[in-house]
Amino acid sequence: MNTGINKTIKHGALALLLGLSVSSCDKFVFGDIHPNYDDNPLLKKSIPQSGADKYIDSLKKIRVTDNLANPDPDGAFKDWATCLVMFKEGHSHGDGMMHGNFVYPKAPWKQEEFVIIHNNAGSYPTVEVQRQSTVTYLEEQENKKGPNYIRIIGGRLKRWGLCLYFFDKNGRLMNDDILNQSDQYQIFFTVSEVDDKGAPYEVMDSRGTWQTKYDQYGQWQPGGTIDPKPVPSPFFAGKNTWKERADATPKIFEYTYRDTWIHDAMGDGARELFNQRLLPPLTRKDADWAVAPYDQDRVGLKGHFNFDIDADENDALHRDWPLEITRRTDPTTGKGGRYTRPSFVLPKFYLSVRVMKCPKGKKALIPKDPYLARHSTYVFLSKFICSDWFNPDEPKEYGADSQWKDVFRFNIPIKVFCSSFDTDPTAIDPNDPYYYYLGQEIGLSSEDALEASQNVQTHGTGGGSGYGNWFL
Repeated sequence: MNTGINKTIKHGALALLLGLSVSSCDKFVFGDIHPNYDDNPLLKKSIPQSGADKYIDSLKKIRVTDNLANPDPDGAFKDWATCLVMFKEGHSHGDGMMHGNFVYPKAPWKQEEFVIIHNNAGSYPTVEVQRQSTVTYLEEQENKKGPNYIRIIGGRLKRWGLCLYFFDKNGRLMNDDILNQSDQYQIFFTVSEVDDKGAPYEVMDSRGTWQTKYDQYGQWQPGGTIDPKPVPSPFFAGKNTWKERADATPKIFEYTYRDTWIHDAMGDGARELFNQRLLPPLTRKDADWAVAPYDQDRVGLKGHFNFDIDADENDALHRDWPLEITRRTDPTTGKGGRYTRPSFVLPKFYLSVRVMKCPKGKKALIPKDPYLARHSTYVFLSKFICSDWFNPDEPKEYGADSQWKDVFRFNIPIKVFCSSFDTDPTAIDPNDPYYYYLGQEIGLSSEDALEASQNVQTHGTGGGSGYGNWFL
């Protein structure tokens, strides 16, 4: 009796299971299953982990009760109190894209550096470099403090991401407010004419003075030395106004706007305009056909720098590199000799971060056809585009005026202390300028600097502290 019941139950269960399978199959065959292809997880990707996270968590808890300047009382920057600035090392991913490098706590240079800007009642906000973020592991072992400036390694392929996080008096992150009113705001980046307190200063060249040896016939000889004390940059001599230094800035760095539709979004490293904020009436759907950087809405909360420097090339103080190169030999003689690559300024300067505001409808005024007539580039979609990152007056060159007004600005001390251009990657030598100046900055010999810089991967499987999905 029980056996018969069990058989009946088993047969019934099998029949039910078969029926459900056929039913599911029927739904699939006849189109009753509808995957939601609009539910793209990439569109929901939040900002990847970085060292900024802990700063943000702390700044959200701060309540500011001091009297502060409030230059934008009815706008997106109303009651701003604090700004966190993150510089993040990375590399080019082609076009306008950047990929953040792995972060190594024991690397010979810091790969994430931070500045906190405090609003106050004066003309210039207070700039506080987070010196625990600029000190290297090796310096910490010797109980040294980090410098009171941001350390940058220059070079064509290296990128330095810049992210700005603004907070109001109550610790609320304001970035989405700014993005929602982006039609009136743009942040411009240049070499500043004044320091963080508003005083004039000289742009210095960290190459120092080369004391090269020559024979009686003017031929280079080994045995030269270097005085590492920075000297004034000849390129910036006589350039004392903001406009003069702004016009000279493209010889020092290039900035690329990478603002996203919302704060909590990033790029994906493969599609140049994925998540990138476009000029209205363009939307996310136009990302495949829009052209960077022209169709982008330029705000300045996210972006990156390329310090591919083209100034002070082998000037009077830096004609011939004085140190002998021994690991790259002349194939005819088998001997080492002088360094033959050109050399450019290693500038120490203040970065002007200038927040500006214009009336509604006045931001993107540079007309498409006249612009294309002057510049050889791809044809973009927008009828009008924004000013470039260093030139708020660019629309005036086309008979228009954005009527930009300063909201506020702050100036961050930066030192480009070496450049990856200053070595031959096919056969590196400790006496290459790159390793010499790297060692000078962090207190190592050239040989030790070369050794310390090896095996620092930019990306790949394993290595570092991860953070390998950080894209702009």
